[in-house]
Amino acid sequence: MAAPPPANLGDCLGDEVTIFRAFAEKSYRHRKKRVVRYFAYLLRDEDVADGLSVGLSPRAAVRYLRTNEGYCQILVGAIHRLPYGLQVRIDLADPDHAFICNLPLLSSSDEARERAIQIGNELARKSDLVTCDPYIPPDA
Repeated sequence: MAAPPPANLGDCLGDEVTIFRAFAEKSYRHRKKRVVRYFAYLLRDEDVADGLSVGLSPRAAVRYLRTNEGYCQILVGAIHRLPYGLQVRIDLADPDHAFICNLPLLSSSDEARERAIQIGNELARKSDLVTCDPYIPPDA
């Protein structure tokens, strides 16, 4: 039996939902080629409890960042269809925010690092880059 998700995680989002991933760093995207790089989907130590932060809108994707370098979008179904058991779950504390769960932690082992990069590359290829410019919500 699988362990229940952490208390702040709700149900999985439907496959038809589009989510948005903010670029916290310039390395998350390649401006000249206009592509998302795998760095955008690497799980960091501070993300382990919940998962990788995403928004249900561009505003929600950048909400918790002091600065950003643009954002991309991806269909939840593209994530769920990958053969890695990834789930996109709603954040119970913020209905406009969600997490990509079950990503391997980059720093846990060499094997996990290789798997994290492989999954990150697949997610990046399935993502559509929206902008490489900092996103500032219209009424911010």
